[in-house]
Amino acid sequence: MPRKRTTSTQANRARSKSTLPKGLKNADLVDYYSRMVQARSLDERIWALNRQGKVPIAASSQGHEATQLGSLLAAEKDGDCFLFPYYRDLALKVAAGLTPVQTMMSFMGKAGDPYSNARQFPLQGADLSNKIIQISNVVAAGLTQSVGYALGARMAGEKTVVFSYFGDGATSQGELHEAMNFASIHKLPVIFICENNRYAISTPQRSQMMVEEIASRAASYGFPVHR
Repeated sequence: MPRKRTTSTQANRARSKSTLPKGLKNADLVDYYSRMVQARSLDERIWALNRQGKVPIAASSQGHEATQLGSLLAAEKDGDCFLFPYYRDLALKVAAGLTPVQTMMSFMGKAGDPYSNARQFPLQGADLSNKIIQISNVVAAGLTQSVGYALGARMAGEKTVVFSYFGDGATSQGELHEAMNFASIHKLPVIFICENNRYAISTPQRSQMMVEEIASRAASYGFPVHR
């Protein structure tokens, strides 16, 4: 059978029928993918340096990049948003404006580290220029702080949305219940983002909870869920 040939006009028409969400362009996807690749490359380098004994601590964010970048893009569109990342959120910090040089300065303990000027663990502290308020190496520590920040912003009359990030291990901590219950009762502008890699440091999910889906817990606080 003769092969059907596709003209350049037909090809252009096919490409024009985009399945992208409204407002997104192909160039945007290239930009987003580039940011994720940059974060992954930095993460891999930091992990290697840690294994060589040149970096004191490293909590990999590999596999978390899309969640972190996607939520940040939503935050940027929403306007006045503030971020409370957790220790596996390297991609989020890079996407928010942290440069590769600043990243390595922090991990190598160099003066000029934008988070704590090398006074804390790498990338622990705050980066107010990029609206990152607090990062702690303690599991679930940022949850109650993020809710408190949201309450303070409301009392000050500020139209602010707070993005609070945590891992599956944090869902076994009391701070999670306290934060979500308080946010629910007072209807605070907080979006809780759980990054579930199914391990709390080294404890598998099946050993720390009986539910299969962590998101199912949100119903008890009256929260809508998106997965």
